[in-house]
Amino acid sequence: MKVFDMRPSFHGYSSSSIVGWYYERAWNTMNGAKRAIVARAVALYTADISEDHRTVKFNIPEDSEDADQFLDCNKKNIKVIDDFFADNSVRSKHFRDNLEIYIARAIDEIFDSGICEILKQKLFPDELVPSTQEELDTLLADTNSSYTEAVNECVRVFRNGLTDDSEEALEILESKLLSAREMLDKNVGAIEHELTRRKTEKNNSKEEG
Repeated sequence: MKVFDMRPSFHGYSSSSIVGWYYERAWNTMNGAKRAIVARAVALYTADISEDHRTVKFNIPEDSEDADQFLDCNKKNIKVIDDFFADNSVRSKHFRDNLEIYIARAIDEIFDSGICEILKQKLFPDELVPSTQEELDTLLADTNSSYTEAVNECVRVFRNGLTDDSEEALEILESKLLSAREMLDKNVGAIEHELTRRKTEKNNSKEEG
């Protein structure tokens, strides 16, 4: 969904911080998004975790068909989730229930945002450690090419100042910027690994010398 395309590179973010960015982005740009996300997150959470094992005490309407009860409980549950993102002590208390995962699933189900794939890559990253100079050169070339394309597109779109650019041109630019971020997110670990390896080799050489 385009509202999530202009996201930051999440390198160095915690999983809850990533979910928090999507949550805030959604409710700041779309009416009713917070109510919808919270309602779906609560439904997913209560469906997966039995009442005896829940550490998060959500408000559940006695009559699921009663709209007034639903809205009242939803309002209280919004505060629960807002507090989760705002307070580290609350987040630590609820961590073992993986509350942020249910919020991410709700966001993905409603908005098809791709957040679950981002979290999957962060928690279980693909192993991208180049074993040869050729593999490293290819990785760096791909990363550089992606950013070069994004920068060139920025120059093309913005060179005439604040003009009425076509929607198609702006969508192409957004797509290229997102691709560049994804490429960096994917390859930065391998680049850092290579940097650390070379520093270690240099330090070892000095010690041996």
